[in-house]
Amino acid sequence: MTHADHSQLTAEPSLGTLIAKMVDAIAASHYPKGDHAALRRWAPGQPVPLAFYRLWLRHLGSDLPPESQTPAWMTLAWGLATLGEGAHDPRRPLGQALAESQFAEGRLERLLSAPEEVRLELFMDAVRFLAAKGESFDWREAASVLLTTDPAKRETLHRRIAAAFYRHQPQES
Repeated sequence: MTHADHSQLTAEPSLGTLIAKMVDAIAASHYPKGDHAALRRWAPGQPVPLAFYRLWLRHLGSDLPPESQTPAWMTLAWGLATLGEGAHDPRRPLGQALAESQFAEGRLERLLSAPEEVRLELFMDAVRFLAAKGESFDWREAASVLLTTDPAKRETLHRRIAAAFYRHQPQES
């Protein structure tokens, strides 16, 4: 086995792959209702439910995420369970979904400028808003927003979300 072959075998799955597996697992008709409910009941600061670990280890086929990333991944699982079937639309940016559902500009600004300690709560508020409107969006982008810690990369993501938000605002007369 060459070094390249070995590194391919041991490479971590991509963010897009992990999100796709999570989406497929949670949306599957055979996904346990109790696990689905446990994911939806979770809130930041609470212990991570066993349903999350079961989801990750049985359906994502990967080692658990680093402990520092677990709350962000749990928030993603919570959001997918909250929005339900059809939550993920890879062709619809988060900013577009927020704009088209008339999410307030001030709320988006608070979300994008939020310090780490309130970011998950504000993201969850946005997801609840979108769930109430029956909206779907690209969860790969949401995962990037919650998992990116590099300030420059995070700013690039924020710019992309803001651009999609303003491009899809209803035209003022």
